[in-house]
Amino acid sequence: MKVLKDRVYSEWFWAYVFLGVDIAWSSVFLFYPILKAFIFSFQNFTLENIGQPTFVGLTNYIKILTDTTGWWYSIKISILYTLGVVPVGVLLPLGLALLINPLSKKSQNFFKAAFYLPGVVSGVVVALVLRWIFYPEVGLINWILIKFGGQPQTWYANPDLALFTLILMSWIGSHGWGIILYSAALSRIPKSIYEAADIDAASSWIRFWKITWPLLRPVTLYVVIISIINSLQNFWGAFFITRGGPMRATEFVNWRIYTTFYMESNYSLASAQAVILMIIIAILSIINFKFFGKGVEY
Repeated sequence: MKVLKDRVYSEWFWAYVFLGVDIAWSSVFLFYPILKAFIFSFQNFTLENIGQPTFVGLTNYIKILTDTTGWWYSIKISILYTLGVVPVGVLLPLGLALLINPLSKKSQNFFKAAFYLPGVVSGVVVALVLRWIFYPEVGLINWILIKFGGQPQTWYANPDLALFTLILMSWIGSHGWGIILYSAALSRIPKSIYEAADIDAASSWIRFWKITWPLLRPVTLYVVIISIINSLQNFWGAFFITRGGPMRATEFVNWRIYTTFYMESNYSLASAQAVILMIIIAILSIINFKFFGKGVEY
């Protein structure tokens, strides 16, 4: 009995040790910065008075929410980007997972590894590769268009095409994590359910709509929420490719926060912008859980 108690104690001890490391890491690099940003958002904290910030209450928030040509314009750009990215970010991994699922185990592992590989590559490298592919003059896409008799486009250098170009880049970017999740979920669906559907002579569409899709709802909910968060926090395209242009066509919310913090040195205003973005993401996540999480088992 004593040996059993010592073993249980030892297991719990090491469990708390590892949890403590994770909690300490999160506290130092996540919770503490969030708390400091929240505090800074109620202050006048700039490069000029960096040693003596003053309390200004809701001034920063009022300034942001009444900035129709700045903040709300960035919100509009981010929403348009989200609407263009999220549906494809859900349907494309789902479709690829459905194609991979009937294959042999070795073939599944090969394709899952191949699709996931871009996800482990540095975001800077991915951005530079995509920038070369869509380069306005001699990029790969324009070369292909010319070969097939089309007209070359200026892509991200064109104010009318810049946002769509970044959306298109996300479509051909990494969907590996979604494919992995959907593949794992598909493999957990009992074969007996499909066998029963075969007995009832159910078509492929009925099998998908009545069996596969409902059983994939937990994964779909997760993919949708993560995709929305990633798209609203999009930054790499504006930073590495367009620099928020041309003519503010790709001025995402995170780019506006970046310019406010680093270029304008207005730390308190940037903190308030970050807090508002966090609140928007939290509200959208709650809405998704409320309306799309019904009947989902966790």
